[in-house]
Amino acid sequence: MKNKSPLRSCIVILAIILALPGIVFAIVGGVWWFNVHRFVQSAEHAEGTVIELVESSGNQGGRTFSPVVEYTDHQGKQHKYRSNVNSNPSPYSVGDKVSILYDRDHPSSATIDHWLYLYLFPLVFGIIAAADLLFVMFLFVIVWVFFGGAKNRENRAVQ
Repeated sequence: MKNKSPLRSCIVILAIILALPGIVFAIVGGVWWFNVHRFVQSAEHAEGTVIELVESSGNQGGRTFSPVVEYTDHQGKQHKYRSNVNSNPSPYSVGDKVSILYDRDHPSSATIDHWLYLYLFPLVFGIIAAADLLFVMFLFVIVWVFFGGAKNRENRAVQ
């Protein structure tokens, strides 16, 4: 007859509930990374020029900057791209040349060709997922060690 501790059951249920956000973050991060990777493989390259640094207020009152880049597509049409990544200090200055990736079919859909601008968000989602799932694994190890995994095997071997 199995001796199930209520505390053990609560920890297992808690671990399963806590695993769900980690799984969701892993899926979202993986899909996001896949889409970025697919975009990078099919995108056109262009050289752009930083024409402006748009200042924003940070969460804690600090200032952050987002580069606005002007580039010319394969048809000779000019476009402006404003990055959705803000930072302080800005890695770019007005007048800097930057490599741009854009969708050939939709040239206004672009991004700066730099790992930070491409993979930052999938990386953050992946780190959060990994931390969550490692914590859940830790909970399962605690349950196994303290609530009978190894002890039950020893008891069965003795009987």
